[in-house]
Amino acid sequence: MRFKALSPHWSPQGGPSLRSKLPRLPLACTLLTTLALLLVPSLLLARLPRPQAIGLEKLMAQVSLLQSFRASPDRPVPEVWRQRFGVPMAEKLWRLQTRTWWQFWDGHAEAQPFLALPLRGLPPAYLTSVAVPPLTVGDLAIFAPDLLSRQILSSRLLPEVRRSGGLRLRCLPRLEHEQAVFWRPSALGVLLGPLAPFLQSYQEGCLSLTIRGDSLLWTGEAASVEGMVLQLPARGVNETSWPVLNPSASDELLEVQGSSLERLLAGLLARELIRQPLAERYGLGPVQISLLRQTPFRLLLKPKAQGPFQASIEVTVMVGNQQSAWKELLVRLSKALEKEGLRPLSKPTAAAKPSSSPQALSGPAPMALWQRKDGVIVGGWLWSSSTGSNEQITLFLGPPPAQPARFLPERLLKGNGMLLLARPQKLASLGLLPPDLPEVVKRSAWLWFASDSFPGTGKDAPLSQLQGTLMLAP
Repeated sequence: MRFKALSPHWSPQGGPSLRSKLPRLPLACTLLTTLALLLVPSLLLARLPRPQAIGLEKLMAQVSLLQSFRASPDRPVPEVWRQRFGVPMAEKLWRLQTRTWWQFWDGHAEAQPFLALPLRGLPPAYLTSVAVPPLTVGDLAIFAPDLLSRQILSSRLLPEVRRSGGLRLRCLPRLEHEQAVFWRPSALGVLLGPLAPFLQSYQEGCLSLTIRGDSLLWTGEAASVEGMVLQLPARGVNETSWPVLNPSASDELLEVQGSSLERLLAGLLARELIRQPLAERYGLGPVQISLLRQTPFRLLLKPKAQGPFQASIEVTVMVGNQQSAWKELLVRLSKALEKEGLRPLSKPTAAAKPSSSPQALSGPAPMALWQRKDGVIVGGWLWSSSTGSNEQITLFLGPPPAQPARFLPERLLKGNGMLLLARPQKLASLGLLPPDLPEVVKRSAWLWFASDSFPGTGKDAPLSQLQGTLMLAP
């Protein structure tokens, strides 16, 4: 017996099929229906974030420093795991891990870190056998160091947190899937202490971290204001246009280059407590402060094996077409230093090549030295120029420079960035680092850091792209 060939218009009963009786829908309607079935669930998922993301968003709005770590059961068990679960349970759970985990701090220098694990897949025994019951935040189980810390964090997480925007929203994928770190202004205050005002441009930020050989590499972004919800540009390139400084080229403890002193001094100059003595004691009023803010600079911190100082500071600034303004600033500064009891000792040297313009010859001496009553030179400045280059001034604290100042690169005159090279291990041996910096930083041989504005955002944009390297100790 042969079966009749099936066709869309034939039914087993021998009559026309139901499908043949229905009107054929236009192709456009079919496509629209299919797209709706695909897009509606996607839109709902976008508007209803994942439980894990909800937990991370709440933490980002409250804590000071948040770190994410990929599962690595082959590595030693971290101390925070041992403290929260006890050694036997921590080692067993550590070997079973397959997902990202987090640790964070609430902002106190002496505080112990919190541990956060994905709640899904966590055996119930680990939730009931710990000394401090965990908090549940979204899809995260939070293990606090003690009951008081748990209570404080719980009260802070009670208010509803609106969906993150801007920088925090873009940081979420880093914290969920990469080894990363997110910080708020309170973390900078704890870690950097008195140095925090110099990093005003990086109040809140997020970095992806990668270990390559004996180096820790990072790339990310930071904002000069907390909780920025502005429309963000596309992610920056992985490498900025800054050249990498060679740490073996010189023995400086610290070198910082920037397109303007605003990048370095914004946090200090925003304080009336700083501006008032600058105006009253040193004659640096609003006009002079404005000049400082817009000037490209290079700062060097050099070690001194002999003499009354263990290090000297040199700040080289570009004069450009502001010769008369800088002369007035130095005259004001000279009068203030004399009132402070210092004595001038002007001494032109072969290293200084004053400009041949009549206006420059009537200004300050090419090199000005200032000494205490006991004859010790405590600082001064050097006004120098070179053929085809803009004039520049090197102001120094400590003995005068042993060689002429290097002229600032053209890169500083065009961009809106900052470049830093430091030797943390040497700085720590001299007591020149904040005590609460992580030990991994204080023991490192050198640290390289670069920041620049995002392409097309302008010099005043509150967002910076970051890149850096930390040479790790063995």
